[in-house]
Amino acid sequence: MTKKGLSCKAAGMESELLDAEDYASVLRATQLLSSRYLHGMTLNARMEAWAEFVADVEEGFDTMWAWEFDNDMAHRDWLHDAWPILTERVCQLRQSELDALDERFRVATAPIKPFGMSQSAMSQQARWWQFRYPRLVTGDPAEELPATWSPVPTYID
Repeated sequence: MTKKGLSCKAAGMESELLDAEDYASVLRATQLLSSRYLHGMTLNARMEAWAEFVADVEEGFDTMWAWEFDNDMAHRDWLHDAWPILTERVCQLRQSELDALDERFRVATAPIKPFGMSQSAMSQQARWWQFRYPRLVTGDPAEELPATWSPVPTYID
């Protein structure tokens, strides 16, 4: 079966068919963004990685990795940068999935303590997820957390 014949359902989307232009846009995004991001992951892989990160945050983010939290959001950054490169059809097919993940992330996180920026200004940023931290954490309560994680997240077992 050719790429053109694969259905979006097989790719985790709806039941419409993607065409060569759609696939080319995904490939173009992967190639263009590979120098800015560590791995040349596909759109599907980035969506899966964002979903896994959101689930980790919902379940309680391990404080041992607190200083890596911002780096872990690189998958969402990639999606943000890729969206204008992708065809409208690909974006439409994936938008509801991305919106659902983003909403779950908002619920599982709180706005960071701002340094020189109002809460309102932070929420209006294009990369709003960069201004949030996990509400629930696991790990050693004695571990130092970023100063922006204020008030301190709730520790769970």
